[in-house]
Amino acid sequence: MKKKITYISSILCYLFFIISIQAQINLPIDFENEQITNSDFVDFNGGSGAVVYNPQVDDSNPSELVGVIIRDGGAIWAGSYIEIDSYLDFSINTSISMSVYTPISGLTVKFKLEGNNGAATERDSYTTLSNGWETLTWSFAGEPSNTYNKLVLMFDFGNVGDGSVNSTFYFDNIDAFDPSGGLNQIDLPVTFEDPEMYYSVIDFEGNGPSTIVEEGGNHYVQVIKTEESGTSAGVTIGTEEGFATSIPITSSDTKMYAHIFVQGTAQVGIPVRFKIENSNDPTQSVETEAYTTVVGEWEILEFDFSNEASGTAALNTAYAFNMASIFFNFGSTGDSETIYNFDNISFGSPISLNINDNLPNAYRVYPNPFIDKIKIFGIEGSETIVINNILGKEIFKGVGIDEINLSGFEKGTYFLTLSKGSHSRTLKVIKK
Repeated sequence: MKKKITYISSILCYLFFIISIQAQINLPIDFENEQITNSDFVDFNGGSGAVVYNPQVDDSNPSELVGVIIRDGGAIWAGSYIEIDSYLDFSINTSISMSVYTPISGLTVKFKLEGNNGAATERDSYTTLSNGWETLTWSFAGEPSNTYNKLVLMFDFGNVGDGSVNSTFYFDNIDAFDPSGGLNQIDLPVTFEDPEMYYSVIDFEGNGPSTIVEEGGNHYVQVIKTEESGTSAGVTIGTEEGFATSIPITSSDTKMYAHIFVQGTAQVGIPVRFKIENSNDPTQSVETEAYTTVVGEWEILEFDFSNEASGTAALNTAYAFNMASIFFNFGSTGDSETIYNFDNISFGSPISLNINDNLPNAYRVYPNPFIDKIKIFGIEGSETIVINNILGKEIFKGVGIDEINLSGFEKGTYFLTLSKGSHSRTLKVIKK
């Protein structure tokens, strides 16, 4: 009898061990095999999380089970969170990705991380599809490792949910990854041409979309500042981690330079603000401004941080500045017609301005974002025009057309490519 009891106890201990192993929650999270159960969701302020069947099983997400958060009343930050068993390590995998299926494009999805002792950080991403699976990413570069173990999700942040289908948000495949693909951290000078350097930009306060575009083998950043943007909307050059080395600013060496190209307006004297800061302490910063003098061609603007912008902190050369942001038409909202381009960010002396380098052609699309129709400015009549959806499927093709009716398209992001001879230009367009 004693041996039998011992045998049963051994089995129970083994089963408890197996169950304990299965109960561990760590990235990646895919909701399969009871990795996450309903009881693992911690809801707050009107959000309700659960594990449900995938509402749309397709090639984009063939999973059977996914997570869902339904928002019904409460606060504009309603949501739910999952606590994982290991703290996140951002030493290599600095970004988090997640598949989402939402009813409306253009929604703000806030991803917040929390940890012990009140540690917290958050980032925003925005949906581009309605009723379709897409992958959103959030960069947490520069955040400390072994600090955060709560994944807090807030869909449609800023609005109060009503419990309807428009307040129902599905998600899946949460994982951490290295967005650089092993490339080197961004550093000065920033030319967007080094194949071994990871280039990226981060829009804030409604700015964008800003994209690194290629033109004739050269790369630069194109910035669209829409009517919905804030007056201090801008774009950070690189990730939240900043540059690999600090900007070597001194009391006698205080200048940085950028190549600027403005399209879609006859206005000159547009204020361009430049800010440098400590990526680990945003209170340590300095800002200055320069003004455009031409339109339709590249020019070099000089930014002297010994002449700080009115109402901002004076230069303190003791600070370790390692991050830079640029703000076009600072103090005003955007108009969607004006397109700003920048390139070749340098310190101490400007990079030579070669008029044959990085010259964007005159093509531009208006309005962007659009509702029904788009107009293409700069069409000469012989260009081939192809529009692809975000999955790469061709959904429109024409020749020499300067106005296209896209009212039958779904809301979301599309890519319009104009080709003429051996040259081509691809523009991102967004349907609201």
